[in-house]
Amino acid sequence: MTGYYRTFVKNYSIVAAPLTDLTCLDTPWEWTDKCEAAFRHLKHALTHYEVLKLPDPDKPFIVTTDASQYGIGTVLAQQEGPKLRPVKYMSKKMPSQKLAKPKLRPVEYMSKKMPSQKLAKSTYEKELYAVYKALTHWRHYLLGRFFILRTDHQTLKWMRTQLVLSDALKRWIEVIKQYDFDPQHLKGEYNKVADALSCIPDFSGALITEFSLTDNVTQSLVEAYREDQFMSEIIRRLEAKDKKTSAEFELVNGLLFLEKAGNKRLCVPNSESLRSLFLGECHDATGHFGYKKTAANLLQRFWWPTMMRDAQLYVETCQVCQRDKPRTQAPLGLLKPLPIPKRPGESLSMDFMDTLITSKNEMRHIFVIVDRFSKYARLVAMPETAKTEYVIRMFKENWVRDFGLPKFIVSDRDVRFTSELWKAAAAEQGTQLQMTSGNHPEANGQAEQLNRAVQHLLRHYIKPNQVDWDEKLALVASLYNNAVHRATGVSPNSLQLTFKPRLPLDFLLPEHEPTVAPGTLEFAHRYEQKMQQAVEQMQKAQAAMIESENRHRRPSTFQVGDRVWVKSSELGQEYGISRKLMPQYFGPWEVLDIAGTDPDGPSYVVRIPGHLRTYPVFHASKMAPFKETDQFPSRRSMLPPTMDGEVDIDDIVDHRDLPVSRPAGRGRPRKPKLQYCVRFRHHTDPKEDRWFTREELMQTAPQVVTQYERSLQKGKRPMIED
Repeated sequence: MTGYYRTFVKNYSIVAAPLTDLTCLDTPWEWTDKCEAAFRHLKHALTHYEVLKLPDPDKPFIVTTDASQYGIGTVLAQQEGPKLRPVKYMSKKMPSQKLAKPKLRPVEYMSKKMPSQKLAKSTYEKELYAVYKALTHWRHYLLGRFFILRTDHQTLKWMRTQLVLSDALKRWIEVIKQYDFDPQHLKGEYNKVADALSCIPDFSGALITEFSLTDNVTQSLVEAYREDQFMSEIIRRLEAKDKKTSAEFELVNGLLFLEKAGNKRLCVPNSESLRSLFLGECHDATGHFGYKKTAANLLQRFWWPTMMRDAQLYVETCQVCQRDKPRTQAPLGLLKPLPIPKRPGESLSMDFMDTLITSKNEMRHIFVIVDRFSKYARLVAMPETAKTEYVIRMFKENWVRDFGLPKFIVSDRDVRFTSELWKAAAAEQGTQLQMTSGNHPEANGQAEQLNRAVQHLLRHYIKPNQVDWDEKLALVASLYNNAVHRATGVSPNSLQLTFKPRLPLDFLLPEHEPTVAPGTLEFAHRYEQKMQQAVEQMQKAQAAMIESENRHRRPSTFQVGDRVWVKSSELGQEYGISRKLMPQYFGPWEVLDIAGTDPDGPSYVVRIPGHLRTYPVFHASKMAPFKETDQFPSRRSMLPPTMDGEVDIDDIVDHRDLPVSRPAGRGRPRKPKLQYCVRFRHHTDPKEDRWFTREELMQTAPQVVTQYERSLQKGKRPMIED
């Protein structure tokens, strides 16, 4: 078989020389290390890219079959040109070689043991069975396209026209007739590959797979069988010729196999290292797909009693999957709206809306101010370069002058809202700032809804060139404030101004109720009544919103001390890195505290590395639980590929003084050197932390060192005493 494909094996005669020498008449039989190495080299070549090739859809397939007393053998091949194309093998390229005639390059092998009920059949039936199994095995390659079928049994050329057939042959022929092929006779002396595959007694396909079970693994399996009470009992029954056990299990060269529905699976004993190896091959090495595809890979090849449960745990705790895959479940964190204010002017929502176009008056942003009780809005056009001082002045001129100082201001974490100047101005006027967590606009829903309404109205009234949008803001604000708001049931003007301004249409209609003068008891009573109705209406709207939104959310269960993943979209992006190809999550990092008074969040303070310069409070929907297990300590590394062998520093977690030796004599004692304990990115085990001197880190990660030392000066990180 290896000689038939010798053209595709580089230096075949040199590689096979130890095996060729054994066939000489005057050579004593002695299986040396060189023979073993040659055998393994040729075996690897036959089952890998040295000989095998990917199928070419533009070339016809050639199926070669054979059957023997032991089983059937088939080869799926395609015509190769007069010359060999360079292909990759063993990480090296194969040089082109000239061929005396076109060669066939195998695409895939298939070998199957002949079922016991087929052994007593005639040669014709065995050969037809080989054809039937070959076509069904490669159905995805052959069905719907023309191919050539080659067999050394000449009578199979007329198999589709035979009149007298047994029931089994009829079933096979019905399947074979679905295919379009030309049957050709191949002399037995030239049918070497299929003949060799069919003559392997008690062959098990589980041993020649992409897993390539080496002698070390085979020996480990045999030894582990002895220590596994369950597996050793099955082997004992097989050796005792127990019929019931023999119907399900089979012992081949010391390895135990379970046979179900014609599929033979390797039984894996209770050995953590072996099960981790095979779980890794079926999950890590095959694309890190989910539990179902991993289980499908396992079910085709292996069996042990707790295999499905182990597979599920293995996939759930795979850090590569946790880090790189998006979550498809409902987001964490139930909707918890802010409490309804008691009166107008008490609580405001603010935001900056970017129109993405500069007006003819050099304005680009809209400063949105909305009262959370009455829903009354003020819209202020601002230039793109507006500073915090400008924002404070606009707020005083457009709101404080008319409605006074608010108790609370809800906003996002824009740099102007987080600046020390804005915080000082708020503290001076007795206003409490309530800022949302990063990149979570849902927490400031009042302003976000107004942003959508403003965009909707501006589209109706601005010119096609869009440069006059700032001149229409007064009209847009008036239209919005005079419209009935869905949450309150009345217009924002009615609640904020205590009356509804008259519109042009109102002059055409008679007044339905007499006007009550402001300052009277009747006026105050009516206004209090209107506010009470608005509160009831907002409570109903809020309850309906909570019920609707929480149908698609899950309660968060994070506790202080848990480790969590944080969405990469919440963190800064490096220059030249594609957002689409980045990991979906970073971490895992520790939960330090729960933001707010609710015991289940939904926002949390997370210990993120200081150099990331990101606000450390995240909503539960931006986080994912970190799952780990100690059941698979032998599993392969779950760290991502490194950049030229270098590992990124995630954070500095501790520091200490490095003791120095005293100088001889009366010299001045040396100043102790600082050492920093470094945690590397994606290394989740604290045992993998390493100590470096400050000088070493300043050469590789100066930004991390500077940020850590800055936090030390602020007293956020105390020194750990040795």
